[in-house]
Amino acid sequence: MQFINKIKHSSLYKYAFLSGLGWTIVLGGLLSWNLKNTHTQTSEIATHQARSFFQEILTTRYWNASHGGVYVPISEEVQPNPYLDVPNRDIVTRDGMKLTMINPANMTRQIGKLAKERNNLWFHITSAKPIRPGNSPDEWESSALQQFEEGAQEFSEFIRVTDSSVLFRYMAPLWVEQPCLKCHAKQGYREGDLRGGISVSIKADAILSSQKKHTDNLYVTYLTIWILGMLGLGYFVYRLGNEEIKREEVIFKLKQALDEVNVLSGLLPICASCKKIRDDKGYWNQLEGYICKHSDTKFTHSICPACARELYPDIFEKMNDNKKL
Repeated sequence: MQFINKIKHSSLYKYAFLSGLGWTIVLGGLLSWNLKNTHTQTSEIATHQARSFFQEILTTRYWNASHGGVYVPISEEVQPNPYLDVPNRDIVTRDGMKLTMINPANMTRQIGKLAKERNNLWFHITSAKPIRPGNSPDEWESSALQQFEEGAQEFSEFIRVTDSSVLFRYMAPLWVEQPCLKCHAKQGYREGDLRGGISVSIKADAILSSQKKHTDNLYVTYLTIWILGMLGLGYFVYRLGNEEIKREEVIFKLKQALDEVNVLSGLLPICASCKKIRDDKGYWNQLEGYICKHSDTKFTHSICPACARELYPDIFEKMNDNKKL
């Protein structure tokens, strides 16, 4: 408690506080920078994964369109597309098998259905002017289509579906290419026009769980570094505080010594006969002993001429005669 009270009234306390605050700000800044990079990296990983799925679908659609569509057997799950207005949409083989044409849009829907069932992955082809009502965009897709109209190349976002589930949604534009005009020329599209887009939705729980583990490790690491730094700073301040206390004690003793020396400049009780001095305890001390005790003065003894004539007259006279010669 004595140490703390002394430190509080010294500049060392202020410097210690500022140093601790600076250490905290620096580590906080570094932690914030690392957390931002972690979130950016997570988004980039999810975007790269969704972009890869989109490109695969785009390549498959182009293959389908370049062949003018593909024929598959009609079944309970695959029925003729009422929105596909092309010649020979449905055909019958020589052995009686009924086939229907699958265009790129229909193929995308069927692949999306399989991906959802097998891989928790969703594809949705959409457009601001859909032929099929089921291809109408939702609110998020409408926002993405608007950005594509303004020049954006892709759009992505993490969206919380429930308290325990998050989706990563990605969407990129579909541009009209030459094979697409077979179906869409009648709608007024030309090559290079924005036809719509394909949205890709991926369950992001695993990605975000991995991100959380990484961020938790960052918090623990930086907290440990901060604590070690504060302990080191505290020890340094403690050592400096002890040194300051010792310095103050030395200064205090020096002041006491100076105060004692200054006593000699005041009134001293001195014997009118023997010239002894009375100290503050009532004892009588020799003059030179008192002064030596209360100052750094050292005495060396000699004898003045008057005392020499009185005490040693013969020697004094002889010394004077020698000086005259």
